[in-house]
Amino acid sequence: MTKKRTLYCLATTSILCALIPLVWTTNRYYGTYIVYGTGDTIINTAQAHSGPEHGKRRWNVECLDGEAVIGIHDLQDDFQKLVNVWCKFMFPFKQYTNGLYPYYPDCFVRNYTFQFHCYSPKYHEVSVNSFITGFWDNDAQFFNFRRVVDDQNPYKCCKTPPNYYVDYQSCYYMPAKDQYGEYYDATTIILLYCASGYAMTGLAKKISPFSMDYHVEWIQCCRIGFGAQPVFKPPRHSYSYGSYANSSYPNRPPAGYASQYSGQNLGPRGLKREGGDIYAGGQSQTDKAASYTGGFYGAHRSLDDEDDTILRTSLHETGSM
Repeated sequence: MTKKRTLYCLATTSILCALIPLVWTTNRYYGTYIVYGTGDTIINTAQAHSGPEHGKRRWNVECLDGEAVIGIHDLQDDFQKLVNVWCKFMFPFKQYTNGLYPYYPDCFVRNYTFQFHCYSPKYHEVSVNSFITGFWDNDAQFFNFRRVVDDQNPYKCCKTPPNYYVDYQSCYYMPAKDQYGEYYDATTIILLYCASGYAMTGLAKKISPFSMDYHVEWIQCCRIGFGAQPVFKPPRHSYSYGSYANSSYPNRPPAGYASQYSGQNLGPRGLKREGGDIYAGGQSQTDKAASYTGGFYGAHRSLDDEDDTILRTSLHETGSM
């Protein structure tokens, strides 16, 4: 009797030990993804690192079918890491995949340490009409502030489904901090996100002149259009920089499109900043930045990516371009 009981205990313990990883991973998944009935999904990046980095495979932090990234969040560390990613259902006319992967068949990988936009003029056909769908990191906290150690900050860009396009004439930038250098991190609300109908199409991290380490500096938001696509080319962006090489205050549209945004220098919650539109005249944001960081770094420094390599990850071909 004692022998049978011992064998029974051993068998039960073995079964429980075998089930523990399955239960843990299931709980981990549902702790990572919070799906709301409004078409919104909030992804918690904690412990969602590693996994496959290849564009054909599912990333641990990646939007669901028909969704696009519209915002990012940090709790209290001045965007030295990513804590949450906000995805929104953007493509109601997309052919659904019934949960089968890939959700988007034509994607590629960028690195927001030095590749700030999904779109690359050098690889126009590959990258035009692309938006952000996911993030990858090799550490459990999705840190991005350390030099060298955090030089790899991949994010996935995917092409829009048929009949959808990115309206590049509508793009604008949301800085991750205000004009006094205070970052839009918060413990109970996401402050850094795109307007309704817009998706994230780029982001950048920059070296702060105060802490001398990296922080997320801005995100780029572009409207997702449906139907006939405009014939305009995607604009090339170039901005004046402040007193350090890798900083910018890019909440200013290119000159060719500035008339569309008159009086629309908006804060992170879509509200006008105090003093109205500083670009309608008077001191520019770059000049204002220089007044408290001191001096200028050269004349202009292009935001065009320093390394314009795109890793093609479509269903039909994979490789460096």
